[in-house]
Amino acid sequence: MSERRLGTVLTRRFTRVAWTGLAAYALLVVALFAVAAEMALRRSLEHTADLTQSLLGAYRDSTTEPGGVMPSALADRLVAMGGQVVITRTTTGAGGRQDVYFVSADMPARRLEGLPSSASPDDVRRALLTAIAQRARWRYRVLHRATGAFDIYVVASRESYVLALAALVGAAALLLPAAGFAVARGAWQAVAGALRPLERVAAETRAIGPAELGTRLTSPTGQAEVTELADSVNRMLDRVDRAHRALQAFTADASHELRTPLTHLRAQVQWAAAEGRSEAEMREALGAMERVLDQTAKLVEELLLIARGENRQLALALAPFDLTAVVDEVREITEAMALGRDLAVQATASPRRWARGDANRTRHVLLNLASNAVRYTPSGTIAFGFETNDDMVGVSVRDTGPGIAPEHVERIFDRFFRVDQSRSRDLGGSGLGLAIARLLAELQGGHITVASTPGEGSTFTLWLPASPPAPTP
Repeated sequence: MSERRLGTVLTRRFTRVAWTGLAAYALLVVALFAVAAEMALRRSLEHTADLTQSLLGAYRDSTTEPGGVMPSALADRLVAMGGQVVITRTTTGAGGRQDVYFVSADMPARRLEGLPSSASPDDVRRALLTAIAQRARWRYRVLHRATGAFDIYVVASRESYVLALAALVGAAALLLPAAGFAVARGAWQAVAGALRPLERVAAETRAIGPAELGTRLTSPTGQAEVTELADSVNRMLDRVDRAHRALQAFTADASHELRTPLTHLRAQVQWAAAEGRSEAEMREALGAMERVLDQTAKLVEELLLIARGENRQLALALAPFDLTAVVDEVREITEAMALGRDLAVQATASPRRWARGDANRTRHVLLNLASNAVRYTPSGTIAFGFETNDDMVGVSVRDTGPGIAPEHVERIFDRFFRVDQSRSRDLGGSGLGLAIARLLAELQGGHITVASTPGEGSTFTLWLPASPPAPTP
């Protein structure tokens, strides 16, 4: 998706969300206004009822005077005046009959007529409230309060706030499109401003090819999120650049390492093909070619091992194993490699140690470390020992050789790196042993550390996850 298309999509989504939010906000304001107005109206009715109840003491009984009023007529008068108070009084006459009168402080009481003679005061209340409700409908609010022999009915009009509510709804309906348009325009400007640094990052990223891996994106970009993205891309470019350089160096080194034996083979073939060579000379040339082929085959096998390991295609049998037994085997092989040399192979006495990993790959790693110790230690000692660090168990291989210079310690695990190029090649090293050892250790969840002092020797330690002894079958 292009930046322009992304901006259009984001603008539409922001606009839709803004429209929904504005509409919901407008509905909420209208609803809150209506609820608040209704509550204010109820408080007004309550206040009127309280005031009327306090003035009932001024009532002058005049129920003996003639005249009557119908509940419907009383409701008409009450509603027509737009907000009135009606007070009724229930009296008990001779014979226990209850009569209901409409009373007022400034006019004679009149009996409510048009009701059945058997109607109770509750029936009268319901009839009066029904008559008021039929005439008032939604335009009026009715409050009824019973206090002793009196019933107070207060009616107030809702028109006082309905007009204001209608005006508020009209204003919201008119202003909502304008607000939506303003939000859409603002969203487009905001999205365009937000995507501008992203467009620059995308353009700079597209411009970086294999030949420009050293180029980095401009940072900061003015926005924290895009700046973080640019920094992440820069870190990725750093890793890709390092991997690319390592691949170039590896390709060059591998080509050099393979070219040397191939050149040697070519020279041997040309020498053997010359006229006048004796049978003994031919056998000697064939033997030299066989040795070169063996070295080349070993180099290719090591390169394939590294490739499979880095691609996680190397089969490992990870399980608890007796690390002490593996170290004993490697020590015996190291003693055989040191025969005829002024070297003493030692092993520190220690209880049996168990590790989790691949026993065969661990033996491979320790043999690499031990063979390097034998190869580069003309005389002295090679000692095997055990160490423990939290949940890791270590096997150290210490020699008394020339040691490694500090500037070379960090590079000795690089492929094809040799401290002394000519001497290492004469000793038969391919420069891949330590690289393979570190790779196999990491594939087992471990690592290798090195401590070296020039002139005193080096100590390589293989660390693997510790494990309890495997259960015996």
